[in-house]
Amino acid sequence: MNNAVFFNRGTQSTMNKHKRNISLVIADTQFLTNEALHAILSPVCNNIHTVTTKAGLLQYLQTQPVNLIITDYVLFDYGSLDDLGDIRKEYPDTRIIVLCNAITPIKIKELNDAGVNNIVLKTDEGDEIFHVIDAAMKGKKYYSGNVLDILLKKDGPIEDATLLTATEIEVVRQIAAGLSTKEIAVKKHISFHTVMTHRKNIFRKLGVSSSPELMMYSIKAGLIDNIEYHI
Repeated sequence: MNNAVFFNRGTQSTMNKHKRNISLVIADTQFLTNEALHAILSPVCNNIHTVTTKAGLLQYLQTQPVNLIITDYVLFDYGSLDDLGDIRKEYPDTRIIVLCNAITPIKIKELNDAGVNNIVLKTDEGDEIFHVIDAAMKGKKYYSGNVLDILLKKDGPIEDATLLTATEIEVVRQIAAGLSTKEIAVKKHISFHTVMTHRKNIFRKLGVSSSPELMMYSIKAGLIDNIEYHI
């Protein structure tokens, strides 16, 4: 893969003069997002392909060399963030940029753990998309200013889900899905006592004393979405 800077951070006319042979895939379900990205990036990238399903993305990756993927991990039909990690492992020379509407500190951490550390928001200034592509092509990490603000925000109570282990986070999500302790034990192939130990550790680490408190904490920390919480 050509790791040279593929455009200068200058004016649009300057970027037009430095159009490079970069293979880019836009993986998003929103028509307007796809069209806008294509229009913005076509002056600096002469090979742009759009997919709207994970199956379409995987099929294209199997047949064509791809330098960059720009994707919305929320709207696209990924089963979990592990899907992005699997793509990184299968295609290590392909850089992944996440472009989404909103994100939380825990999701940033999970993406980073999956090997995805180039993140910008759809509400960011237009130049951010060029900066993140520049960084990705050099193999460098890049968070937009707004993403950094989310990571560094200190105002008000801080719901820090990084206190939990990956297993404890999974248990929290299963509780939110309405599973009982017994059902979680069966699903994870562990003992009832082990699940109870996880629950006690979760409550202790987060300083909560009931399942409703745990769910509110988890929603604020970005562990679960409101729609995932089954009352």
